[in-house]
Amino acid sequence: MIRDRGRIKWTAMMLPEHVEQLRDWQKEDQHQLRQHPDEQQMEEWNYRIQEAIEKNRPITVHYWQDKRILTAGGIVSKIDILEGMFQLTSQANQTHQIPFVNLKSISDFE
Repeated sequence: MIRDRGRIKWTAMMLPEHVEQLRDWQKEDQHQLRQHPDEQQMEEWNYRIQEAIEKNRPITVHYWQDKRILTAGGIVSKIDILEGMFQLTSQANQTHQIPFVNLKSISDFE
């Protein structure tokens, strides 16, 4: 059996600039391409948000932030059409301001 130290062995031979570039490269690999929704999907999201407000039902929202997909769940507490965003309040009383343009998907609360 080979007892290899893996990357520890090679980082000693690299310049600090190279190590930093490799770390940046690994972070970029985790980025995901943003997909733009079509009109039908936007209408469906609008319907789900309106229904959640009327019935005071919690929803789960997946949205884009800094090239990553984040998830938030809770009750829609406010919609600001002029700003183009809505506010979710979770069960732990955390508020999430989510712009409509950053939405990826909306589903029932999980």
